[in-house]
Parts: sequence; structure tokens; C-alpha cells
Amino acid sequence: MRIALSTSDYFEVTLISRGATNYIYDCNLFVSIFARGSLRNQEVWVDGAEFQSFLRDLQVLDESLKGNATLSSETPGELLINFLSVNSVGKLALRLELGKQIWIGNEIFWSKTIEAYDIDAEKISTICRAFLSEFSALLDEH
Repeated sequence: MRIALSTSDYFEVTLISRGATNYIYDCNLFVSIFARGSLRNQEVWVDGAEFQSFLRDLQVLDESLKGNATLSSETPGELLINFLSVNSVGKLALRLELGKQIWIGNEIFWSKTIEAYDIDAEKISTICRAFLSEFSALLDEH
């Protein structure tokens, strides 16, 4: 599922698989962010229950234009998708973070992309419909 954020920027989320040993409800996602001419890709794991909450929160945000919807990776720092209302008249923001640890010699360093976008009411509806269409099976689970 690809979401256009501007004439050139986008982010994309693809479900690779569900479940792993002892973590049958988790989701393995492939996430891409293309911003300002640069593409960053990362495979991440997210908690299945958190993903369901994110989808429900996104629906509420779309309907009320208030609150927030956040999805983060199980490994801290690898993924953050955060939609939030920033005022009382329906102005929204999207914060995207995608990062990974890189070993250089015996040291670990973070390589990270952090982007923010202005989202209006029409755009949040488009984004919500795209997420719900792509991941509706997750909401149908109990």
C-alpha cells in the first residue's frame, strides 16, 4: 500500500508475513519512505494487537479529526508512524521515522530517516481508507 504525501514523497507499507515462533500475532512489515529524493527501506516487526489499535485509532482520527494514531516497531527506533491532530480545526500532522542499527567495527550506530508532513482532513480520509483496505483482515481478528 503506497500513500502519496506530496507530488514526489510517499511511504509504503507491505505485510510480508504474520507470526513467528511464540509470537503468532505479530506482523512482519516492509516499510519504504521516499522523501526529498532519497529512498529508505526497512523490514520491521510490529505487535499485532498494536497494529489493530492503530487501525481503530486511525478510523477515530478520520471521523473526529482529534486524537492520534501511532504504530511503532517492536524493536525501538526502527519504525514510527504517528498521525496526530495539532489544533481544534482539523489540522493534522504525520511523523514518520525509519531507522536501523549499523555495525562499524565494534561500534553500533543508528542510521535514521525522520520526516513530518502536514495532513488535511481529505488526506487523512484517503490514508485511512488505504490502510483499512490493505489491512482489513487484521481488524476482523478477535
